[in-house]
Amino acid sequence: MGACSWFKVALVVFSFANGAVAQDLPSELTPVGKAILQAKVAAKDRSGSGKPTDFPSAMCTFPGGLCGAVWRDGSVAVPPRYDWVGSFAEKRAAVRIRGLYGLVDDEGHEVVTPQYSLVDDYKFGFAQVEVEGRSGLIDRSGKMIFAPTYGFIEAIGPDRFQVSDVRRRGGKVGSENFSGITVTHTADGVSVSFPFDFMNSGVIDMSGQWIQPPGLPPREFDKGNPTVHWVESDGLWGLLQADGNWLVQPRYQKAEGLSDGLARVTLDGKVGFVDGSGQLTIEPVFDKAWPFRLGIGRTSAERDGSVGVIDRSGSWIFQTSYQQIHLAIARHREPHSESPFGWHFKQADRWGLLDLDGRVLLAAEFDQPVEACQDRRLVAYMNKEWLYYTGDGSPLQPLGGRLIDATCGRAPPYTLKIGDKLQLVDARSRPLAPMQFDAVTPVGPDAKDVKIDGKWGRIRSDGSWLIEPRFDYLSNNSDPLVASIAGKRGIMKLDGTWLIEPKFDAARIRPDGTAFVSSAGATGIIRIKDQSWVMQPRPGVMCDIDNAIMSQAGGKRVILSPGGEVWIDADAVRVGINLDFGLLTFLKDGKWGLVDTAGHVTAEPQYDEPVYFALHYRGIAWAKQNGKWCPIDRRNHAVPGIACSDVNPAPTLAPRFECKIEP
Repeated sequence: MGACSWFKVALVVFSFANGAVAQDLPSELTPVGKAILQAKVAAKDRSGSGKPTDFPSAMCTFPGGLCGAVWRDGSVAVPPRYDWVGSFAEKRAAVRIRGLYGLVDDEGHEVVTPQYSLVDDYKFGFAQVEVEGRSGLIDRSGKMIFAPTYGFIEAIGPDRFQVSDVRRRGGKVGSENFSGITVTHTADGVSVSFPFDFMNSGVIDMSGQWIQPPGLPPREFDKGNPTVHWVESDGLWGLLQADGNWLVQPRYQKAEGLSDGLARVTLDGKVGFVDGSGQLTIEPVFDKAWPFRLGIGRTSAERDGSVGVIDRSGSWIFQTSYQQIHLAIARHREPHSESPFGWHFKQADRWGLLDLDGRVLLAAEFDQPVEACQDRRLVAYMNKEWLYYTGDGSPLQPLGGRLIDATCGRAPPYTLKIGDKLQLVDARSRPLAPMQFDAVTPVGPDAKDVKIDGKWGRIRSDGSWLIEPRFDYLSNNSDPLVASIAGKRGIMKLDGTWLIEPKFDAARIRPDGTAFVSSAGATGIIRIKDQSWVMQPRPGVMCDIDNAIMSQAGGKRVILSPGGEVWIDADAVRVGINLDFGLLTFLKDGKWGLVDTAGHVTAEPQYDEPVYFALHYRGIAWAKQNGKWCPIDRRNHAVPGIACSDVNPAPTLAPRFECKIEP
């Protein structure tokens, strides 16, 4: 028997008894689940959205780690018997069990028994389903309306359906969807592809008759005039009016919408421009040309090996021998706000910058196009180093110096490095104070922590001292903050007075007015205002994770409630921190298992690598055993129809979690 086959048999044998026990578990959220729900409701209330579709909310934090859905008050809408529950749309949600998809309503009734290899959300009362690689459409009762004969079919209105022969299946291995966006993991990272050709789809009515046959759809010509569109006929584009008459007969190989009053067209392989009436205003004589935009009345173009900028009549404003020229645009914080600041140009495979009239601001010596900040500074990248200039191209850093924190969006003072020393400078790189520092750390828009002669202090943006440099350590909190003298930590106000005198070995301030403090190998949580204990010290260290606290002592990790109650203790060396997954991976005796948020072990340690039930994997996890990665469901069953792999199809990209008090 092969390794992969043995793996599946072992899983089925082990999980048969485990599954039987799961049926008897209560269908109430665990304390962890209740805490997550409360946080979700509070976040929703703060946001002020409160949309009806937000609840029921899918959750997997039930005993046993199975998934269901709950209402805002925690009452169960969908009983926890699934491997995955999707978001509700039109009072329906997709569910998955044993690798098959069905649909439930918001009262937990199965509208469609899990039977499909893939389902989509409801749109206009219809949901796409997949059967043996083909797509059909079901209604709200689950009745098949369009047989699964299409590559893709989706409701785009109550009686209009977009269809295509192209199969539109994307997502990740084992957790595919109908997005058409495929995500794969490679040795170099994550690869995302968009293989679906949206242009080859058509539109049918309820009877299956074509409303719009497959082919290239009309293209917008003028945003202010919806009665005229570019329409393709026999491979050529023309302008068709609403009455069915051609404004411009089909003649162009390519055509675009109006941009700054002119539309780019291609005729016999050459590029020109037409105006709002469809008349040629720039004859198609250019090998390349970019659209006009932003009201500057010019654009870049190429013709017969010459690269330059033309005006709205097609006349050259200037010509060059550069490889490329294109408009340099600064994008601002305001939505859809942008402005031109010159022309990027490329010469000998290096980038430089011209002003709008073609004068050189920065010579072509950079690795990538120059960026403009909202404050008009220019940022360029050369030899793995960021360099900064004024808007007219003058260098902002002195010879031999380097600004290390002056990227776009950062406000002065900036940090200038000269040799091994650091100095604070203003927007023009002028020193704010004569001191030079060994280290500089930002702590907000108006202050930085600085180290001088081995001691830390805090300095204002104008160069004056907030806190004199006399401390071994300062945290990056605003007020109060952790400060250390003679190796002991205390908690200090910004005016230099102590709230808690230095007496701890380590301390970290938390957002709720408390702090982790450690002394003599034990850690507790103290209330800063009156120094009372929120949680008495316990051996080891503690740290915050979402909605809970991690405690680490004696090489073991335990998850505690915010009040100190033990929530999850699997006698584990390591344990996952994503509580909303419902099942957490844990390491014991060199093997990985699974534990639910009630603290019950659902899969004894048996796997060679961590096992993650990330929510976007739709109820499966990839588990490694005997050299093979195979998919399992939440009952620890092998998932049929998904092949094992020699490599992990879904490697985690998150860094290893470290539990420590101070960063």
